[in-house]
Parts: sequence; C-alpha cells; structure tokens
Amino acid sequence: MTPKNISLTISEKDISYEEYIARIDKEKIPVYEPSLGDEELSNLSIVISSNWISEGKYTREFEARLAELCQRSYSVAFSNATSALIAGMKSLGIGTGDEVIVPSFSHSADANSISVIGATPVFADVEKDTLCLSPDTIGVSLTEKTKAVLYICAYGNVGDLDQISEFCKAHNLILINDCAPALGGSYRGKSIASYGAFSVLSFFADKTITTGEGGMLLTDDIGLVSECNIYKHDGRKERGHGLIERQGYNFRISEFQSAVGVAQLGKLDHKILRKKQILEHYGKMLSGSTKTNIFSFNSDGDIVPHRIVLFVDAAIPLIDHLGTLGIGARPLFSPMHLQPCYDRPEIFKITDKIYLEGLELPSSPTLSIMDIEYITNSIKEYFK
Repeated sequence: MTPKNISLTISEKDISYEEYIARIDKEKIPVYEPSLGDEELSNLSIVISSNWISEGKYTREFEARLAELCQRSYSVAFSNATSALIAGMKSLGIGTGDEVIVPSFSHSADANSISVIGATPVFADVEKDTLCLSPDTIGVSLTEKTKAVLYICAYGNVGDLDQISEFCKAHNLILINDCAPALGGSYRGKSIASYGAFSVLSFFADKTITTGEGGMLLTDDIGLVSECNIYKHDGRKERGHGLIERQGYNFRISEFQSAVGVAQLGKLDHKILRKKQILEHYGKMLSGSTKTNIFSFNSDGDIVPHRIVLFVDAAIPLIDHLGTLGIGARPLFSPMHLQPCYDRPEIFKITDKIYLEGLELPSSPTLSIMDIEYITNSIKEYFK
C-alpha cells in the first residue's frame, strides 16, 4: 500500500465527538480505564479543607518523589507533558532556524511542540523491533541545522538508549526524552526517565498513574529548572513576582491533580505488576495463533508495557470487528508526516507498515483473565 493510500485511511472517517462517545459507551471492555479510589478522595478532601488549591505541598511532594523514582536531581510539574516539552526546549535555546529530529511514528504533541517554539520537526523512520529511533534512522535525517533529537519511548519501549546517548554526544546534539508512558521502566538498570538533557512524563487518564491531565519535566540541570519555571509561571520566576523576564505561559498543574498523583504513586508497584501480568496472559492465550504477533518489548530493559500491541495483516478491519463485540481496540500512532498539518513527501516504510498492521488491545490493570480470554477468543474466531 502506498503512502497516499495510508493518508486516505487516516482522513476517510470524519467522526464527530458525539459519534466517538457513542462508540466508547458501547464498549464493554474499554481499551483503557483509570483506577481511582479512597486514597485519592482522602487527599482531595485535605486540599479542599486547606482552601489552597493551586500548587502547594502535594505538588512539591509529587515532584520530589518522582525525581527520586526516576533517578533525577530535579523535577518540575506541568499542566501536561506537551507544555513540559515546550518549556524544556525553549529553555535550552531551541527555536527558529533549528531542526529537531522526531519519529513520524509518534503522538502529535511531539511534532507540534517543536513547531510551537519556532523550530522545524524533521521526521525519521523507526526500527521495527523497537518502534523507536536508532542512530541509523536519525543519521538519515541529520543535517547541519539539526540541534536536537526528540526520542519517543513508544508504548513504554526503548531501543539502545546508551547508543542513542553516545550518538547525540558525538554529533553535538541535544537529546530530549519523551518517556511519557514509560514511568517505572528501566534500561540496563537505569531509569528510562534518567536519559536525556531532560525527560517528560504524562499523567493523562490512560497512563500508569493518572491525574486526569498533567505532566512532569525531569532533569539534572538546575539552570534548566530555573528557566523552565520562568516559562511555566507566565514569564516570571514564581507566582508573586512582578518582574516578567520572558514571554511565558501558564503551564501550572493544580493542587487537586498533584494530590491525586501522590495517592496514585502509592499504587504504582501494583499497577506495574498487573501490566506485566496482562501482557503475559495475552501472550499465552494467543501463542498458538499464526495470524497474530504480539509486540515484544526490549529484553535489555525492565519495561512497563503501556499498551498491548498486536500486529496482524490488516489492523483496521479487526479493530472494527472487535468494536462490534464491545471490545475497545485502537489503531497505533498515525504517521505524522502524512497528517494534513505537515503533509511531507517522505516515505517511511517501517512507520507505514506499523500503522497498517498494528493495533492496541485493552490493557487496563483492572482487566480480568476472563476479559482477556474473551478478547483473545474473539480474535481467534475472527481469523477462522
């Protein structure tokens, strides 16, 4: 199938928000759902009683605990991971005239955050075994204007991060680590979030821990922290300062979100364990199928699988079929270079193939073995 065909696949369904919600309402097993309980309610009650609902003690605790968990010296909470990327790149001086290499196989937030700061996103292909960039794929897109590489930990996975780090160092490139879904994951004994000039995490509703929205920037550079805080606080050093040093933004998180995040951190180990168990169950139940291939995460790391990724000959028909059975399944990332806002002429064979053949299966920690049996049996019946 040609890139033109893929582009048509991306744009052919003009689904309204109402239609989208109607489809989700019919799903007996959603592709993902958050898990919240009494601990979150208790923390929220404390925030309400304090009557201090902007960033406060829970936000500082949330930042400190994540910095320690991710083997970083510092962390800064943001309204979402996208704003963390924007502030982080601006703080590093990336902007007009600079190019940033980013995989076409990524969330739109990555390329868009590069564009927002005035730099140019230069798309690259990924490796089929990792779904991530490699020195080879980066090298193809490298130019004299390249200032940084925005590495994406696709679905929590990574390639050889040490090799990537050395490549960027050798070519005088800034390594930025979008490990939004990789919280708790490690590579050769190091936290995945410890790599890069800075890394970002996301706490959207479908992440391992959630605050509804929200993000975190992590770094070992105190100067970067100071700059990020200025961009985060409307161009001033902190709330209460009247001196506007930059043309900044309001990228702050709320104390409500941080209170939920602190409670969620107490459940992190259980959520990670369940994600790994669910991947194992899927693998066992589809082990005899010759029509399906479950993606294998990097064995050099202790990866937390953000999603159960399945490859088949054609993903969209299977996704539609599972939808009729009340099973939430979704396509993988749409190639960004083919999206209308970029519409680039490049051909990335691996990215195109991944989009056509890959899908996400339900992967919530709340899934039961019976749920997984129903999903996998439905897939096997489809191929009969």
